[in-house]
Amino acid sequence: MSDMDLSELRQKVGELDKQILQLVSQRLETTKAIGEIKQKKGLPIRDFTVEVQVLKRARERARQVGLDERVAEEISELLMRAAVQTQAELPPVVHASPRKWIHVVGGHGRMGTWLTRFFESQGHKVSITDPHPGPFSEIALSLEEAARSADVIVLATTLSATPTILEELLGLVEGRKQQPVIFDIASLKAELVKPLREATSQGARVTSIHPMFAPGTVLLSGRAVLVCDCGNREATDLARSLFADTALGLYEVALEEHDRLMTVVLGMSHLINLIFGRAVSRSSFPFELLGKVASTTFAKQIKTAAEVAEENPFLYHEIQYFNTYTEDMLNDVNESLAEFCEAAKAEDGTRFHQLMRETADYLRLS
Repeated sequence: MSDMDLSELRQKVGELDKQILQLVSQRLETTKAIGEIKQKKGLPIRDFTVEVQVLKRARERARQVGLDERVAEEISELLMRAAVQTQAELPPVVHASPRKWIHVVGGHGRMGTWLTRFFESQGHKVSITDPHPGPFSEIALSLEEAARSADVIVLATTLSATPTILEELLGLVEGRKQQPVIFDIASLKAELVKPLREATSQGARVTSIHPMFAPGTVLLSGRAVLVCDCGNREATDLARSLFADTALGLYEVALEEHDRLMTVVLGMSHLINLIFGRAVSRSSFPFELLGKVASTTFAKQIKTAAEVAEENPFLYHEIQYFNTYTEDMLNDVNESLAEFCEAAKAEDGTRFHQLMRETADYLRLS
């Protein structure tokens, strides 16, 4: 290929990039217009079922044109994020007849804020309780006011505060002819098992869920919500229905098994990434250099470690400290590290190879 051919091809790529950006701009204008129409008709701006349809369509079209489906999904997700951001700039949608009155305790916290916006986008009437100022101060009510009338009350409070607030709330709603559905979103459930079970036995409509994603999440495709039934199926089904028709996966987990599962998917993953980041920081190499010469594996791992290190340290400590299964998890981590350390120092690689094969077999990579 001559230099002229190369130059012409690069020019063509530049023209294609320009056309792509013009199409993206047109797409955003179209999604903004869709949002404005929905607003006029009193429909929610966010329609989470569209995520599923858009991603499915992207995969199908990728196959038709011979493009990697993962590339098509990534592009579609970027486009949807941009569309959501554009529509978020529109004035709030006011609905004529909200489906439920949902009250979020801790509505100015990070996850409380996410839930408040989510429920508003789904057409519900939303109010909050929070002692701290924030974006929803105009819809703030006392817990007593919410306990008298709300259809659903969500506890988006800290791990340490949730049991006390639950107890207070159960006392406030006692005697109501139509009991509200109450559920927490706590990352750990051990301290809630007994009061939730007792409340159910006394007729309270309680259940428990756990959103398995960060409060900054915009797109819900591939995200999960764990649902822990406490003995009142009606309450659990209603809580599930609030997240239905979205791209979220809803997975039921036994209430008593929840925390043991969390030691792996939360506690262990947090800890290992923090250890990795800490160990890298002990090296004598400038981080800027490590980024330039990073292998594929290092680049992926350091990105995740950096994201974990930027999360809420108070919550991440609580996830370790308050989980009654943390000691078992730490033993598993220490024993696994010791196995690989010993195998790495052995001249004969047999044991190291065996450990890799066993790990791959479990992870279904081999």
